[in-house]
Amino acid sequence: MEGSSLFLITLLGLSGLVSSEDSQTTICKPAPRWTIGSEVPMLLSYGQVTVVALLQASCGFCLVQAANMGPLRDKLTNLGLINITYIIVNDQSSLSRLLYPKLAAQAPAGVPVYEQLPNQEDVWEVLNGNKDDFLIYDRCGRLTFHIRLPYSYLHFPFVEAAINTTYYEDYCQNCSFYTNVTWNAKQNEVSPKNRTEEKTEALGKDKLTSKEDDKSGDHHQHSKGPGTGGGHRPHLPTNQEEDIDNKAHRPIKSKGKAGERSNHPTHNHGP
Repeated sequence: MEGSSLFLITLLGLSGLVSSEDSQTTICKPAPRWTIGSEVPMLLSYGQVTVVALLQASCGFCLVQAANMGPLRDKLTNLGLINITYIIVNDQSSLSRLLYPKLAAQAPAGVPVYEQLPNQEDVWEVLNGNKDDFLIYDRCGRLTFHIRLPYSYLHFPFVEAAINTTYYEDYCQNCSFYTNVTWNAKQNEVSPKNRTEEKTEALGKDKLTSKEDDKSGDHHQHSKGPGTGGGHRPHLPTNQEEDIDNKAHRPIKSKGKAGERSNHPTHNHGP
């Protein structure tokens, strides 16, 4: 994970698209206090990785971004990245407030879409954000990545990689919530080499069991096959064995008078 995070940080950092020059000093700093009415959303997610998306209800592509947050969340959840808080903050403009229901309808179930009031302090300005920005915060509420256009488009891997890095690594350091995260991830991780060794071991056990079963079958009683001086009788299904036995031991007519049977039935030893 360290290699992937280093690549991500280097790529985004050198390109200057992680954050603007004005917000460079906010990296690894606690999120500024912002409210929606009387609610303080960042306090509710303390102890978890938090993803804040600044999306505009009057923007068609923003609606697509909101809908794509669902598959992204599901993918990360399936990979074991749970207890992540996702938040959408609508633009404060009058048109975006008017179209707020459209943005709320596109958002994944369980992801809150905060509607800014016209008389409150603009959250986007507080966060030094713009349309389609994604801000990633660690478990201690510190900003780890501020991803702007075009890298914030969810069909690119950068938002996902930033969340992954923030989830597993104490990027800003000294956050007590990360004490056991990396260790547990390494314990649960199974390398391809380990998977191959496990499959080989399982196959070896199956072969050993099969050999033991074959040896146990050597102790069954041997019967003389028809028309032979002895040896193994072929292992046929029960109904075929009975059919052979019936044919081999069927009484045949005597060569005497017609209609009479011999007192000593002769056995047919042919196949």
